[in-house]
Amino acid sequence: MQGFHNLIVWQEAASLAANVVLVAPRVRGQSAAAAADQMVRAAESIPANIAEGYGRGLTRDGLRFLKMARSSTTELESHLRVAVLAQRLPADVVDPLLDQTRRVGYLIKRFMDSVERRGNL
Repeated sequence: MQGFHNLIVWQEAASLAANVVLVAPRVRGQSAAAAADQMVRAAESIPANIAEGYGRGLTRDGLRFLKMARSSTTELESHLRVAVLAQRLPADVVDPLLDQTRRVGYLIKRFMDSVERRGNL
C-alpha cells in the first residue's frame, strides 16, 4: 500500500529526526534540557508535516504543510548552529546533522516544486 512512509523525502526526514533524538541527550550547559527539547521538536515536526501534507492530498492545503516542514528544517539548522556556538554540542557531532538537515530541506523543496507543477492547486 502506498503512503507517506514510501516517500523518500519522508524517509530522510524521519531519519534526521531519529538522529536528532539520539544526539539530544548529549546537549550540555545552561538550559540544556530546554535546548534539546526544542531541537527534537523541530526535527520531529519535519516528517510529521510532510505526512500531513501528503494526507491532505497534495493540494494547496497540503503544500502549506510542506512549507511548514521546510521552515522546520531552517529552525533545526539554527538550533544546531547555536548548540555549537554555545558549546552545548561539539561540531563533529553537529556537522553531519547539518548536512542531513540541508539535504532534507532540498528534498522538501523539490517535492514542493513537483506538487506545484502538478497543478492541483
